[in-house]
This record gives sequence, structure tokens and C-alpha cells, in this order.
Amino acid sequence: MLDIEKPRTALREESLPAWILCNLFHRDEVADLVLDIPAHTTNTRPWVCLIFRDRPPVKIVHRIEASILDHVPGETLLYATRDEYTSALSRVLPSSGDVAADFSLVIPVGSFLDHGTALLLARSGCRLVPAENLVARCLGTLDDSARRSHAAAASVLFAAVREAWALVVERSRGDAGNRRPLREGELRNLITSRISRAGLVTDGLPIVGAGANSSNPHYTVQGDGAPISPGDVVQLDMWAKEDAPGAVYADISWIGVAAREPTPAQASAFEAVVRAREAAVETLVRGLAQGRGVRGDEVDAAARSTLVSLGYGEYLRHRTGHSIGSRVHGFGVNLDSIEFPDTRVIPEGACFSIEPGVYMPEFGMRTEIDCWIHGGRLVVTGDERQRALLVLE
Repeated sequence: MLDIEKPRTALREESLPAWILCNLFHRDEVADLVLDIPAHTTNTRPWVCLIFRDRPPVKIVHRIEASILDHVPGETLLYATRDEYTSALSRVLPSSGDVAADFSLVIPVGSFLDHGTALLLARSGCRLVPAENLVARCLGTLDDSARRSHAAAASVLFAAVREAWALVVERSRGDAGNRRPLREGELRNLITSRISRAGLVTDGLPIVGAGANSSNPHYTVQGDGAPISPGDVVQLDMWAKEDAPGAVYADISWIGVAAREPTPAQASAFEAVVRAREAAVETLVRGLAQGRGVRGDEVDAAARSTLVSLGYGEYLRHRTGHSIGSRVHGFGVNLDSIEFPDTRVIPEGACFSIEPGVYMPEFGMRTEIDCWIHGGRLVVTGDERQRALLVLE
């Protein structure tokens, strides 16, 4: 449901006068989400919506798709020719001052405005500025209903981890000569089935990586996958959400070793990623307790410096965390100081992962938890976070 006051409030909080949203063929997912335009709506002609912080929006739509923004309040200008389109733009765009638009020099996930349209808009005399902070406030935060949706999905994923590891333990028992080998694909199918039975949906298969495959952060099981051999590290990474409008993803990752106890190298790597995860948590807890804004890059730097200090710097492959929303990789603030450094302050209501990982040639390890900021405090999803490796009983 459209909440036009949310972007207007974001404009006031960011001290910006206006935000211009444009779309064609639904290419700008941010614009559709902010204005609650379903993906199945016909959008073969450009539309424009200028949202102001202190007055009603103004809309420009083509005559053959005149109703596409009827649910948005404010004046509507119709066009049929390019001259009418450009004339309408000249009429509604401020002749000076800043206007936010969906582009970014640093954060690719919310950068949709095409160069041609940007040049056309700039001719009005206004100065286009990135809308990345507005996007984080509008699409990177959860209300109470969204938080409940996220928590419900997480409870299913935690259960899937327990079921998956129970199968690893079960298949490790008995005489080795008569034991049916467990393969990655079987664990993947178990997790996928558990998610489906619970009525959840996902945009991709879970990651189940054994042995050297666990060192690939985005490993995909092909067919039956590799066998899970004694002593292998087993990485379990899964994400899903309820099958309902407005549902929010949960995204977790747990690690096990197919042995009664890990090797010293495995134990050391696990301890390192846990310490990095807790360094990120502490940075957030401390900053929020001080009443100051905590930036995404700041949290990543805390986790990254911990891993570097423990000798794992060369084995880092990715940022510490990402925003979570109706997409598993959402439009909010990421915990990132090196890939695409995110200097935005993590706002109240934000939901995101914390998932430091290290990836050596022999194996990799990643621990992932989900968090949100609620009432100025950090809340970790679920009742527990992994503090010991899963092992065989």
C-alpha cells in the first residue's frame, strides 16, 4: 500500500526539496516500490513523479497509460508527444536547487536513472543529487508487520539447519563400508523441501558447500554435488521469505565439520569469523548506546580489522553484510567499507546481515546472523547465534 508520507518525511530528514522518480518497462525497481506500482502493470511509456517535501506530488504520464499513477495523490499532466513530455518536465522541475534522483556514484543497487534522462532533467537548471539516503530510509527499514514476517521466516531457516545437520550426523553412523555416502545435493534438497513445506519462497537455491567447495562464497551445487567426506567443513547458507505481499527475507549461514572435533586450522578459522562477527555487533551496540549514527562502512571496518589482525586478511572475499528487505539483498545500508563503501548511517528500522567469512584453498567459513535496529537498539534475529562449530555426535 502506498504511503506517500514516507518519502516526504525522508526528504525532510535529508533536507532535500524534491525527489524525482521515473520509469519505463519497470526498469527502476526503486521507483516502483516507493510508489507501490505492481510489476504486472503495463509500463511501455515513460512516467515521472516529482515528490515534494512540502506540497503534493506532480505526475507526468502518457495518455495511453494515463491511470498508472492514479493511486498517487497530486496533479497529473498528460502527454502524447515528446514535445508535450519535455514541456511538462520544464513546467514541474525546479529551475534551481537540488533534486534527488535514483542514481549513485558508489552504491550500485539503487542506481537506475539512465544517462539520457539525467541529461534531459538537468537542462531545467536543477542539480540532480543521489537519492541513496532517501532509498535507505524508504526501502531499507521495517515496520512491525515486516519485522514479524522476517522473524517468522528466520524460525523456519533455523529449523532447516537443525534438520540438515541431523542428517549429516545420522549418515555418519554405522560401519563405513555399509554407509550410504551423503552428498551436497541431498542436503540442498532437504533444506529446499523444508522451506517449501513451510510456505516460504526464495530467489535461489541454498548454498551447501563441502570441503574445498566451502571456500566459494557463492558456490552452486551441480546435480548431486560432491560427497561429504569425513573431516569436511560443511557450509550451510539459506534465505527465504513468506509468500505474501510485503514479506521480508531472512538469511542465515551456519558451519559444521563432519568429524567429532575440528582440526586446529578449522577451529582457528571459526574462532576468527565469530570474533569478527561479534566485533561488528559490538560496534553497533556501542554506537547506538552513545546515541550517534553508525555507518555501514564503520561496522565492516571493525569486522575486517579483526580478521586482518588474526592473520586472515588475504582470505577475505566480500563485505561484512547487506541490507535485507523484500529482496534478500535489499536497498538499505550495506556493511561495506571496501567493495562499494557505504558511508550512510544505518537508520532506525534497518534490517541487515552480519556475515564475515574467510576462504582458504582447503575450506572456507562464514557465520551469518540477521539484525535490525528497533527503538535505538540492536536486535539479533532468533534466540541464538552460532558460537561453536556443528560436529558429529
